[in-house]
Amino acid sequence: SALNRRSGLFAGTPEQINFLIPPDAVEGYGLITVTTPSGNFYGELVNIAKVAPGLFSANANGSGVGAAVALRVNGNRQTFEPVARFDNALRQFVATPIDLGPDNEQVVAVLFGTGVRGRSALENVSAKIAGVNAPVLYAGEQGLPGLDQINVLLPRALAGRGEVDIVLTVDGKTANTVRLNIK
Repeated sequence: SALNRRSGLFAGTPEQINFLIPPDAVEGYGLITVTTPSGNFYGELVNIAKVAPGLFSANANGSGVGAAVALRVNGNRQTFEPVARFDNALRQFVATPIDLGPDNEQVVAVLFGTGVRGRSALENVSAKIAGVNAPVLYAGEQGLPGLDQINVLLPRALAGRGEVDIVLTVDGKTANTVRLNIK
């Protein structure tokens, strides 16, 4: 029927299934059904919305250091830097301090997530880092199915703050909180 849609499966484990809600899915409540290779059916009622922001984290658990990179802009020169490193003792990713550099440089946090591309307008996307308003320069498709990118300018007022929370809001809906470390 016109309301049934097939979805692309990204990954499946006994604990989690990652799939793409088709772009032409109807907004509102819908039943997600999964059929296992053995023929078992599982279903879950979900609310499908145009916007449902979620930020990816380096540890793939939705919290802690964000799945992101820092983009340093100095005139026409642009360089990317990591925002996380794997700590062998902790067996997880931890935030790498981001140096905001001299006044003639800008540093942009390039965050990755999902559920953002359906936003009404860029003006309706906001970010607060450690409670400081941070300009959102871009929020939309990244190029891969279901993957969105959010570029947030890191305000100089954050210098020396250390571990900080990023709170992203899209069309009034708030994403999960992730962290960065500002030197």
